[in-house]
Formats: sequence, C-alpha cells, structure tokens
Amino acid sequence: MTEDFLWVSKYAPQSIEECILPPSLKKEFSQLVETGQLGNMLFNGDAGVGKTTVAKVLCDVLNVDMMFMNASSERGIDEVRNKIQQFASTTALFGEYKVLLLDEADNLTADAQKALRHLIEQYQNNCRFVLTANYPYKLIDPLRSRLQEYNFTFPSEGKTIKTQFTKRVLDILVKEEVQMSKKDLPIIQDLIDLYYPNWRKVIHQLQRICSSGKVDHGVVAKVKNEHISTLFEYMKTKNFTSVRNWMAENMASGVESADIVSLVYNNMKDFLEPASIPQCVLILADYQQKAAVVANQEVNNVAMAVEMMMSLQFK
Repeated sequence: MTEDFLWVSKYAPQSIEECILPPSLKKEFSQLVETGQLGNMLFNGDAGVGKTTVAKVLCDVLNVDMMFMNASSERGIDEVRNKIQQFASTTALFGEYKVLLLDEADNLTADAQKALRHLIEQYQNNCRFVLTANYPYKLIDPLRSRLQEYNFTFPSEGKTIKTQFTKRVLDILVKEEVQMSKKDLPIIQDLIDLYYPNWRKVIHQLQRICSSGKVDHGVVAKVKNEHISTLFEYMKTKNFTSVRNWMAENMASGVESADIVSLVYNNMKDFLEPASIPQCVLILADYQQKAAVVANQEVNNVAMAVEMMMSLQFK
C-alpha cells in the first residue's frame, strides 16, 4: 500500500515533462531547469491548474532547499517578519540558494505584502521567492513588480491538452485496477470537460466516482449535479427551489462564495445570450462587493442567482 491515499498526491508529476501545461509555458519551465536558476516568480491562474505543483517540481528537480507556506493560514505580518525572515536570512543547506514557496499569496494582508517586498530585496542573493495566486490583483503593485509573472492560461477548447490529461487519467485508473468498460470512457471524458483545466478537481472527483473499484454511475450523476452548468440550467428554467438547494449543498461542501462568482464569470459565455453577458458582469460585481459586509453568504449568493435568473437571457 502506498503512503498517499489521495490520488492527487499519489500521482503528482515528478518532472516538468509530466506536468500538463500549455506548450509555451512548459518550454519556459524546461529552460529554467536547464539553466538551474530560479528568479523571484509569481504564478497566476485559476485553482487546480498546477501552479503549486510546478513550483514544487522545479525545486525538487533543481534540488534546492525549500520551505512551503500557505498564506491562507499564515497571512499576517508576524509570520512574514518571523518565519519567512528566519528562513530567508540563513544559508542554504545545499545548493547556491534556497526557495520560499508562498502558496495562495493573494491572501496576505497589505502589511504582510509590504514586509515581504522588503525581504525579497534584502535577501535576493540568498533566497528566491516563488508566489502563487488565484487573484493576483489582490497583490500590491510594488510586490508584483519584483516578481517574474507566469500566467497559467489554458485555451478555451484545449483539445490537445485534454487528450494528454485523458491519457494520464486512464493510466491512473489502470494502476488503481479500476474496472472499466467502453461505456465508461465517455463519462471520464465528460468529467474532464466539466472541470477543465482544474486538474486537481478532476482527479479528486475521479477518485470519488471510482471508490468502489469501478465507475459508479450514480456518483457520476451527483457530481454533474454539483457542477456550475447545473446552476445555469436551474436559473434558465427559473427553478428557485433547485437554485437554493444547489447553493446550500455546494457551500456546505466547502465551495467559497468567491469561487461561485468566478465559476459563473468563467462559464457565462457558454450559457448566456451575448447581449446578457454585460449585465451578468454587473450583477456579479455588485454581489461580490456585498459579500464583504453581508452576515450570510449563502443568502447573498442565492439573491445573486435570483437576479440573474430574472434579468438574463439564457441560451
């Protein structure tokens, strides 16, 4: 039995070549491996596209001394001044320099970002800083200007990339000895299409639907019902009860309010008439602003969906 139970960790890429990335981005990272040198970098992109994975792979392949921090839980100025400074100021145990990998850096407070900016300058000869961010606009400009930015942007269709990932998924299923038939292949492809390019989400859901040792079609149906496309369908048919239940179930399972807004924004072109898209953006912006002060995020999200349901034209 392997140490990692979660497939997303068990089958994490071990090299840049194994990472599923747009060709131009993979080429840039391969060149970094060839030179053996990392700069201070910022990886931007949606959740689950491989930002943290690539950063860890680079550090592992180059065999550098690395410390990992998640800014979602360690986001204040004290953590930056104490923990990060202590690490950055000491000599690397091996290699020419050490690396501080700060995941979800867009959660840092403004004061913490200012302190981090000074640390990057102060210890640039001894330590490299690699930051990941889902929402880079939350980072202050003086901090971003000190980092080389890499955007994890995937083509909207991405047929070639999806094919690569499909092969990876099938390889995982073979290694896990999951029973499969021809009728299961379209379901696997649908799963990839649903969450593309959120590879982490695909693998988590894949493990979920195959937990019995075969593809469970009942669980697949539940997974599809949780997807954002189902919310659009409920809004299109003006099914308020289903809209409310969808919000309640997804938020209860850990989906953040900001994530729902992002999902609607990223997928609206597939479900809305072009003339309704500008109005949808205004609605999203309005309720995103309200989210900062409301007492109940679920009520705010349901209200947002109701306004879209009543105001927009769906395909």
